[in-house]
Amino acid sequence: MIAVKNEQYYGKLTRRRSETTRTLQHVQREQRMVDENKDWIDKAAYESRCRLLGSLADWYANETAHINAALMRITEGRYGVCLGCRAPIDACRLETAPETAFCAECQESREKTTEP
Repeated sequence: MIAVKNEQYYGKLTRRRSETTRTLQHVQREQRMVDENKDWIDKAAYESRCRLLGSLADWYANETAHINAALMRITEGRYGVCLGCRAPIDACRLETAPETAFCAECQESREKTTEP
């Protein structure tokens, strides 16, 4: 049963990684096009576009890293176990976010400690 579930999550994660990688490549192409076009009339629009594309690129790169880490946990037989408390991660949570590495409680604690 666990092997079947892991196979299901592996497929879901690899599809998501493929989508994320394609989107990241598109954003990076857009960044290059913006950088190559120096004829922006509105400097504020140019800077805003650069910030937006930079943020998107960072987000997709981070998402890809989380997916790769989840795939590695599957390969190592550690998938579905919280990296914080070592308890099993709820199946509903894995269905919603198969790249997750923490149970809901540990994730909430992590977010509280990183809030400004």
